[in-house]
Amino acid sequence: MSQEFYFVRHGQTALNLLEGTYKGEHPDDLSINETGRRQAEWIAPTISKLPIRTICCSPLQRALETKEILTKDLEAHHHIIPALGECTAPIWRALTQLDRGCPFPTETSTAAFLAQVKQGIEHVLTLPGPALIVSHGGVHLALSWLLDIQDHSWIIDNCTLVHFVKTENNRWIGKKLS
Repeated sequence: MSQEFYFVRHGQTALNLLEGTYKGEHPDDLSINETGRRQAEWIAPTISKLPIRTICCSPLQRALETKEILTKDLEAHHHIIPALGECTAPIWRALTQLDRGCPFPTETSTAAFLAQVKQGIEHVLTLPGPALIVSHGGVHLALSWLLDIQDHSWIIDNCTLVHFVKTENNRWIGKKLS
């Protein structure tokens, strides 16, 4: 089982420009905008130098488009993993209220999303690593809580690259690389 992976939040979409206005019950399947394409092109050279063996992606369009830009120079197996899909706006808001080390949420939809992401990361870690995950801000929030990340912000900008590593004392750390 792999002891490290890389994570990239998808490039910017038109919805990201309206921060705080999205109230949807279902995650929209949007394309990245021109800024999102430039963001992905900007970090692609960094990603091409990483020892990535597997690429895992959310099935949503913005993540797939970002993945295509980021990985055009990589030779690795690609996997679409539905469990790495984005949450709804109400779940996002609930995730932002989680504290480090707090008990597992009892609210049903938030608990279900956390369980979904847990299933997704467990799948990723069984694949040849290190893997690159191209996904969403809500997935990063959930991963940060599930892995009890203490050393960096759980909320990241579009096309932020994070390296997650399991330490000798069995704790996960996260480090932003871009």
